[in-house]
Amino acid sequence: MIAAASQWLVVVAGLWLIGLGVFMLLQPRQALKALGQMGGSPMVHIGEMAVRILAGIAMVFAAAASRFPVAIAVIGSFLIVSALVLLLLPRRWHAAYSTWWSRRIPVAAVRMIAPMSWAMGLALIWIVV
Repeated sequence: MIAAASQWLVVVAGLWLIGLGVFMLLQPRQALKALGQMGGSPMVHIGEMAVRILAGIAMVFAAAASRFPVAIAVIGSFLIVSALVLLLLPRRWHAAYSTWWSRRIPVAAVRMIAPMSWAMGLALIWIVV
């Protein structure tokens, strides 16, 4: 039951990546603005980390039933550990880092990397279904 629920959550994460890619393609300036706001408030910061941790836990639990169990477990573990590290560091560091990148990534680059988000989302879904 936990594995099935975890697989479903990984599919949701894949769909989220696909949707993010569509957003990046259609609204690249808004995507950069959103990137610049990551870590900007405690609610956004903790919300982002909670989503990362939830996706990571889902990947770890879904790994055994996936096409690439070791890779999915490693990626899920990375998501969990990186989110925990970001929660331990001062939030202003996360905010400054995301703002720094949002000011340096060209709008055209956001559109160019949108298909990578689709590909990752589709791959994630394919790997666990």
